[in-house]
Amino acid sequence: MPIANIENLDIYYEIIGQGDPLVMIRGVGSNLDHWYEQIPGLSKKYPLLVFDNRGIARSSDPEGSFSTRDMSADTMALMEAVGIKKAHVLGYSMGGMIAQELALAYPGKINGLILVATDCGISMRIKARPEYSSLFTEMIRLGTNEAKTAAAGCLFAKQTFESRPDIIQRYAEVSLRFPAAQKTLERQWEAITRHEACGRLQNINAPTLVITGSEDVLIPAENSRVLAKRIPNARVRSIDGGGHLFVVEQAQQFNEAVLGFLDGLSQQEGS
Repeated sequence: MPIANIENLDIYYEIIGQGDPLVMIRGVGSNLDHWYEQIPGLSKKYPLLVFDNRGIARSSDPEGSFSTRDMSADTMALMEAVGIKKAHVLGYSMGGMIAQELALAYPGKINGLILVATDCGISMRIKARPEYSSLFTEMIRLGTNEAKTAAAGCLFAKQTFESRPDIIQRYAEVSLRFPAAQKTLERQWEAITRHEACGRLQNINAPTLVITGSEDVLIPAENSRVLAKRIPNARVRSIDGGGHLFVVEQAQQFNEAVLGFLDGLSQQEGS
């Protein structure tokens, strides 16, 4: 089992392919197995480094609270441990906040940045409507299967929730393999509520693609437009009909957007 020991923290990771990969960072409560719609398609063209965040699944659980900056340091330490000098970075939801901190702290290490279904922090956060945010915070607070089932209503687009039980079922099955510990969910939620990068985004120098779902009620699409306005030369791609989990709902569209962006960067480097 591939484990990197980073300052008394064990991080479980997998590398699919060879060369400097696309580093992919997950969101709250999820682990690398949740990239099941991305790994087969993206790894055909780009090597991938995927991993379980601290306290999640096969990675060890540190004591005390932590921040998105701490998790960005975890990511960089993992990259160095496996010999990656420079890479593209993709962060989903909380992972997008970690990716922002990574790009700000280590600008020379990031070839391209993809921020997915995320926001820049508390000062400019466009919040979910109370009826949706309460479902998610109850899931964090209670951690029960019942609360997680109820939270599906704010994670998936309404159309998916009502007509695609197969998508929801598969995501639930993956989640149940390594259910996140209650204390880890609480610490991750604390990290999100304290994340603040809005006033520093102008310092990101990596080419950036921001991707949002048009029907995301948890992190509304306007957050992505805020990100793109504040990051130099960033652009936004909206996945039509996608909820917060459009990475599984609209996986083909999402994967094509990622590959198109990375292919474009490769062409620029080769010209």
